[in-house]
Amino acid sequence: MLAAMAGIALPASSAFAQQPAASAAAPVAPGTIRIHFRRVQNDTAQWGVYSWDGPARPSSAWITDRFMFTQSDDFGGWVDIPLAPGKTALWFLVTDGSGTKNCGADQGAQLPADVGSRGHEIWLLEGDCSIYTAPPAPSYGSLAQAGAHWLAAGTLAWPGAPASGSYKLYYAANGGLGSGAAGVTGFDGSMDLSLAPLPEAVRAKFPHLAGSTGLALSTPDAAKVAALASAQFAIAQFDAGGKLVQVTSLQTAGMLDEVFAARAADTRLGVSFNGAGVPTFRLWAPTAKSVALDIYPDANAPAASQVPMRFDAATGVWSYTAPSADWTNRAYYTYTVKVLSRWADNTLVTNTVTDPYSVSLNANSARSYLANLDSEQLKPRNWDKHRIPALAHPADISIYELHVRDFSLNDDSVPAARRGKYLAFAERNSRGMRHLQSLQKAGLSHVHLLPVFDIASVNEAGCVSPVIPDAGPASEAQQAAIEAVRDADCFNWGYDPVHYNAPEGSYASNANDGAARVREFREMVQGLHEAGLRVTMDVVYNHTSASQQGQLSTLDKIVPTYYYRLNDKGANLNDSCCADTAAEHTMMAKLMTDSVALWASAYKVDSFRFDIMTFAPLAVMQELQARVNQAAGREIYLYGEGWNFGAVANDQRFVTARQANLFGTGIGSFNDRLRDTVRGGGCCDGGENLISQQGFINGVWYDPNHLARQSRDDALRLADLVRVGLSGTLRDYRFVDRFGSLRSNADIDYFGQRAGYTASPVETINYVEKHDNQTLFDINAFRLPQSTSLADRVRVQNLGAAIVLLSQGIPFIHAGQELLRSKSLDRDSYNAGDWFNRLDYSYASNNFGVGLPSSDKNRDNWGLMTPVLENPLIKPDTRAILAAKEAFEDLLRIRTDSALFRLRSAKDVEERLRFYNTGPDQLPGLVVMHIDGEKPVRYPEARYRSVAVLFNVDKEAKTIAIPELKGRKFKLHQVQVSSTDPVVKTSGYGDADGSFTIPARTAAVFVERGANRGEE
Repeated sequence: MLAAMAGIALPASSAFAQQPAASAAAPVAPGTIRIHFRRVQNDTAQWGVYSWDGPARPSSAWITDRFMFTQSDDFGGWVDIPLAPGKTALWFLVTDGSGTKNCGADQGAQLPADVGSRGHEIWLLEGDCSIYTAPPAPSYGSLAQAGAHWLAAGTLAWPGAPASGSYKLYYAANGGLGSGAAGVTGFDGSMDLSLAPLPEAVRAKFPHLAGSTGLALSTPDAAKVAALASAQFAIAQFDAGGKLVQVTSLQTAGMLDEVFAARAADTRLGVSFNGAGVPTFRLWAPTAKSVALDIYPDANAPAASQVPMRFDAATGVWSYTAPSADWTNRAYYTYTVKVLSRWADNTLVTNTVTDPYSVSLNANSARSYLANLDSEQLKPRNWDKHRIPALAHPADISIYELHVRDFSLNDDSVPAARRGKYLAFAERNSRGMRHLQSLQKAGLSHVHLLPVFDIASVNEAGCVSPVIPDAGPASEAQQAAIEAVRDADCFNWGYDPVHYNAPEGSYASNANDGAARVREFREMVQGLHEAGLRVTMDVVYNHTSASQQGQLSTLDKIVPTYYYRLNDKGANLNDSCCADTAAEHTMMAKLMTDSVALWASAYKVDSFRFDIMTFAPLAVMQELQARVNQAAGREIYLYGEGWNFGAVANDQRFVTARQANLFGTGIGSFNDRLRDTVRGGGCCDGGENLISQQGFINGVWYDPNHLARQSRDDALRLADLVRVGLSGTLRDYRFVDRFGSLRSNADIDYFGQRAGYTASPVETINYVEKHDNQTLFDINAFRLPQSTSLADRVRVQNLGAAIVLLSQGIPFIHAGQELLRSKSLDRDSYNAGDWFNRLDYSYASNNFGVGLPSSDKNRDNWGLMTPVLENPLIKPDTRAILAAKEAFEDLLRIRTDSALFRLRSAKDVEERLRFYNTGPDQLPGLVVMHIDGEKPVRYPEARYRSVAVLFNVDKEAKTIAIPELKGRKFKLHQVQVSSTDPVVKTSGYGDADGSFTIPARTAAVFVERGANRGEE
């Protein structure tokens, strides 16, 4: 805010000309600026001017020191502010006592040269960032905004409106509503509204509006609403004398849900086929004037025909049944929708749009493809008969996160035409598939695919590949070459959905062939299934890449404003990145649920990861869970991001699917507690914190780097958080913390939040690396002392994997984590091209030191990055990469070997898992976990009487005696005995005193044979 200072260019609406003042008590004094401010409710006394540059006495404190509008005239409130000599502009914000700004941006009023002798006046309007030098015509509100809410057919709410005066609802069939001093103009009719408290059911459904002024239509008027739904509406407030006070448009989603969506929710939308393959098209567009179906004979030809669709007034669904099956699996189609749109200045627009339920398209999403997914021609050989790998319980899941293009683009064992494509997964003998098969043999169960639905960010008709210069490990040249084409190249993570139900075309052999992407997506799934791997799909229902009247917008062009979450003025919320969808609305929830059910049934996808899952209501996620399981005929595991933020934070609008609320649902959420504990710091560190905030495995207190200032207590605090993670982050699991107190996981602090939050181990996704943020290798490159040897860096990487793989819960691994993957320190490689996202299954390189990462996200840290990238001790060779891979697979084998690492329930964990070396006198840097396979009863598939796991993160070997474990028959796990790692083999156990000796930077697993026998 204070960055806007004198000398910066001023708004064009701030003019020099001195104008006559509105009536005021006295002329403006020389050297003074008078600021007039009009609010429709005439409540300017609660508002004031915060000004940091221009006044003789600038505001000294935000909000509390303001120049208050204590005077008033016919225009509104006003205040005089004495100016400092020589000033050419006044920089200010107008706010109320809680910091609400009239204009979101800093405002600058230019001062005329003679202000010292004549003074100056400006006028401001509520919700308007313009600065007027003459009194503007009074505004009664903008119909481009929607500050009121239509919550049910007969119920409306207007936040901030007074419970006095009178109100009317106006409508105009073809738009054209306006307002002026004479009142509302351009209407075809109106309905009286009575002041009425919001019904309790409405208050419960819309808690963020519970304090709003309630308004009600009469029963006869409410009954007319369905027939008028395609009109423009506005609500107006009048004072006791019948004079217009304000007018606004309405947010209508609640009304549309009650009047239409409740009856449309069970309708099959998109295209369905009868037994003869004849298609029926259905589109939900309750506010449209008309909808026509456009048919194209192929992907590129002009439209051959257009036919009108029939409207069902009860559901708001438009439909058309084709005369034959001739179009099926041949033709393409769009809809032509005529609709009034607030996004088009409340005018009637004619939009040609693709189907939101498209199952395939031509290149760049221009036309929907008329695909019957049950047709044999859209299935690879043996599709219907191929076997989905078995899964006994969600606790057995382990996940490998992979980008389709990364997987094979650089793999010369894949035919050139298939590199970076779906079909690379059908190449059973490629390096990449052999690598996945090796991981599967060790115990990997699921491959998580980054977005593979239709996305906006890659030009399917012709993307470009930049030429990367041969430059140094910390050169700016590589990223500069990528930046030059960053939005035209072939790479993007893909979190920018266009169509939720269609495969992405850039991964198909021919993006312009609607059939190809369907068949080839299925070949990918089949290839992974035949390799023994289940498939997880990354889905992004919380936003779309475009909205309103944007080129790739679909939902907003069909039912304007309905599918999106809006702010208090009716503008799109963008808490995700782009326009946030509103899954709290019936038909958005339906689209999301129908979509997941389609992928699970028609494409045999086994699991789904939800991007920003918090933005969906918990009830919707639970309904989706049941519906998808039913559609698939098997249990489909769901997980996602449960971060608590944005307009829906803390359940402000509905009970969200955030971490704490998922308790008991069986839906997983990403565990930021374990991530930050192991890595150090937080997700988004910058500056010196990238180096100084060491984590549990990379040096906290026991191996400080040159910027670290952490204490022994920091090391013990992080060890407690590791224990929380190892015990499944269960809310109610208890252990002795670093202070010597018996506490639940929920009582352990994580940045002011409760660390434990799950009801079951399957509700936590344990990870230390994923596509977001720096890779684990890269964060360790920052935080380990720069003198750390390569061998020790590999061991630290393996410790991260060990904590994830041996914790209760679902382990989640970023592709290449097992290969020391680097992105050359990039913190956000979503659009950093193939170069920084390179994945090498030949094991020749981990991609460290290939240049400074993109300036877009990293420039502020380049100075810190340069010496790290140039450090010759860090970059691994093939031997180091293979050592990491072998250690990782050993850990996977150990997890798979015994169900004690995959306990099914909280009760199992609470009864069997114990920590030793706890409390204030613990040996720092060492976490000791014991899991009982015999007590209280023999655990199925435990294979051992018990297991003991010791994590020594210190750079020195440690010996610890645990009296409770003396006299046992512990031996190092056979996998580690047979390991290629000579260090772990030196781990030992002494039965006389229960002592364990663990080498530096090692996770050692001991098994106790006996009645519940393991291998002999």
